[in-house]
Amino acid sequence: MSLVRNNNKEKNKIIPRGSDIKPQKEFSIDELDNNDKNNAHHQTFEYIPAVTSIKVDTKIRDKVNTLSLIGYGENQKEVIENALDSVINNMSIESKRSFENQYQVLENKTINLIKKKTIDNYMS
Repeated sequence: MSLVRNNNKEKNKIIPRGSDIKPQKEFSIDELDNNDKNNAHHQTFEYIPAVTSIKVDTKIRDKVNTLSLIGYGENQKEVIENALDSVINNMSIESKRSFENQYQVLENKTINLIKKKTIDNYMS
């Protein structure tokens, strides 16, 4: 029982804490919200397509080159873009909605990768 009791006679001893610490400038929540809205640190990221490559076999490559040569596009990129636009425009409403949803997911993934790279570059 003696271990439970505190026999410290100096119960009223005050520990010096120093002076009170106060901020130089006080602000309200409203000022903080307004500051966030006007803050230039928030960047908006746009989806900017980057150059990439797709592996295809020689038969598909030759078909794309042939379509380019006979005037379905000025280059391979334009031929593929025109072909994709044709497929998308001829989709049913339900298929087009599904395509748009899936495309949005992939676009957001790309934007998030760009954000991550930008933040990583900023931090290093």
